[in-house]
Amino acid sequence: MGKGKWIWFPGDYEIYHSLLVHSRRYERGVHIPCQWHLATPYPNVTFSKEIELTEPAEFVCRATAPGVVTVMTGEFPHGSRIAAATDTLVQVGPGKHTITVQIQKIGGLPAAFIDSGDIYTDDTWDVSHATRKTAGKAACEPAYTLPTDNPEVFPFQYERWDAAEIRPVENGFLYDFGRECFGRVHIENADPATKIHVQYGESETETLDANCVISETVSGADHYDFPGYAFRYVTLVGTGKTQPTVWAEYEFLPLEDRADFTCDVPQVKQVFDVCVHTFHLNCREFFFDGIKRDRWVWSGDAYQSAMVNQYLFFDPAITRRTISALLGRPPYCQHINCINDYSAYLIFMVWDYYLATGDAKFVEEVYPRVHALYDFITSRLDENGLVIGRPDDWVFIDWARFDREGPLCAEQILLWRVQDVMARIHSLLGKPDEGFAEKAAALHEQIEKLFWDEEKGAYIDGYVSGRRNVTRHANIFAVLYGFCPEKNARIARNALLNDEIDPITTPYFKFFELMALCRLGYVEKAQEMILTYWYPMLELGATSIWEQFDPREKGAEHYAMYGDPYGRSLCHAWGSGPVCLLEKYVAGVENTGVGYDTFDVAPCPGNYRHFQAECPICQGQVKVTYDADRREVTAWASRVGGTLKFRGQSVAIPAGETAKITWEEE
Repeated sequence: MGKGKWIWFPGDYEIYHSLLVHSRRYERGVHIPCQWHLATPYPNVTFSKEIELTEPAEFVCRATAPGVVTVMTGEFPHGSRIAAATDTLVQVGPGKHTITVQIQKIGGLPAAFIDSGDIYTDDTWDVSHATRKTAGKAACEPAYTLPTDNPEVFPFQYERWDAAEIRPVENGFLYDFGRECFGRVHIENADPATKIHVQYGESETETLDANCVISETVSGADHYDFPGYAFRYVTLVGTGKTQPTVWAEYEFLPLEDRADFTCDVPQVKQVFDVCVHTFHLNCREFFFDGIKRDRWVWSGDAYQSAMVNQYLFFDPAITRRTISALLGRPPYCQHINCINDYSAYLIFMVWDYYLATGDAKFVEEVYPRVHALYDFITSRLDENGLVIGRPDDWVFIDWARFDREGPLCAEQILLWRVQDVMARIHSLLGKPDEGFAEKAAALHEQIEKLFWDEEKGAYIDGYVSGRRNVTRHANIFAVLYGFCPEKNARIARNALLNDEIDPITTPYFKFFELMALCRLGYVEKAQEMILTYWYPMLELGATSIWEQFDPREKGAEHYAMYGDPYGRSLCHAWGSGPVCLLEKYVAGVENTGVGYDTFDVAPCPGNYRHFQAECPICQGQVKVTYDADRREVTAWASRVGGTLKFRGQSVAIPAGETAKITWEEE
């Protein structure tokens, strides 16, 4: 292998694959178009680099579309110039040269590749789009280093899965693959004379119903190959007594599990493992919401997935790809995914990514798009500088009964956090001060005046109607983002631990709620919820975590949503929250610096008497044990910067060694 890499305009790889992802949703044979604006790659791209050769050389430029390669020796207009088509041999002599590659591709990803001795493409090449002005340096990905690679094809890996159980059904056969899968189904040894109805299902009920979400009808061949879909079960109807061979080609991204958690409550480990499987399935080109219905990239879902990724894989690449895909390309004509709050989350993701990795280069790369998104957010504010629901803006927060008359408090706290994050990004990059900190302080004062209810001891939804309604959501944000720490105890008592306040009903916001409670020291609440909310899904046979779960529902009621009997996703990324909850708040592993240059291991065992945890960190790994019987907690880390904290004691964790804290029986 040489030094060459396929290169493209920065962001275009993610934008191109985002286009593919958001064009693949099918339900009952109908293509479901994406609901929001999608950016497209630049069709005209120019790459260039100055090189100096001591000997004659030759090279071939591969490209994803026909283009022209130009070699300029000397300065224009007196130098010599040769031009050749891509995919043809170019010969150059000794001396200083400027090599330019111009590519035009409509509906694809313009990309180029050279790998010939001292002449090779990589991220040191200049790049521009339909202009002579250099826009920056080219981008590349580690997966594309051979001339036969194609950056328009995402580098998934594949593994054969055979059915765990096959049983006859009326006029056909049901194939149970044992657990949730995403992949391509293959049928072999079929009777060409029969018309076969292929019915996919995340549940057995769905796969046996001709009204299932995904189905195909085929005939006239003895074997069939299908696109990738989500399923656990596949039913063939119409085969009669002839049993075709059916197998699946599991399609996955090879991310390494770097976390584990076991304790004296065995059900917790079962939930942890199913959450891990769920998250694997939804980590693909980007963080997906779910693998059956949407298979789209939603910023709110992705924001939570980035947190889980940090505590399971610590794979910066998928977080970068997701951020870049969601940012798309300005100018912005609508909020991310059409949702006000989702625009805010995307800006948070950029800052959280930097804190976790220390990768300021990526922040610098996406900064123009982040600032353009910020400008769009602020362009939609009302005359008082508050977030409101304008036409085509979806003020979401959660599926809950808010007092939505006028500005919503939860949205204002997110805006305050946006101002705070923008100030931090500007400071990091050395950008001119734009008064973000002052705007955040002024907004903080306004929120306190308009939305804090002293009598209720909590933040209300809105002030316009006069109803002074309290829901958990704004109060959860206040705790999570450190909005007013001196009020946290009252917020906990009057909102988060108050049974008279409507409960959170979605796993999505339940994750935020549990993080807030853990931050306030109520780790036991999260531990109880793992057993009362997540584990009952497993008792019902779930092999991945569902989009929503109501223990009061029975049978097929668990599969219905959005007016569709099988509309509920039974494999949803936001259900993987226990991975983060257990590693961050029970094991207590938390980044306290930038890129984990400092980090704490501060276990909160809560209801557990024993646990063992393993957790990834930036450029390292942490292992934690807790044993109440031996009155001992230990922490091991592969890198410097860690501190073990427990019961008022604090000790440094030497790299590659185990730190221990013990205590006397009380």
